[in-house]
Amino acid sequence: MAAYNLKEVDTKRKMQLNELYKMLKEMFENNFYGALEIKFEAGKVTIVKKTESIKL
Repeated sequence: MAAYNLKEVDTKRKMQLNELYKMLKEMFENNFYGALEIKFEAGKVTIVKKTESIKL
């Protein structure tokens, strides 16, 4: 059985949330037009896919 440092796990999750928050904030500020797909595995973000569209 593996031992986990809960403080380290919480720090990693907070770092992921902070990065996602920064990305979303930038998208709002720049009037982003497109889609954002976030994939999770075991409660962790593994893939973030950003698809931008150009509106003519």
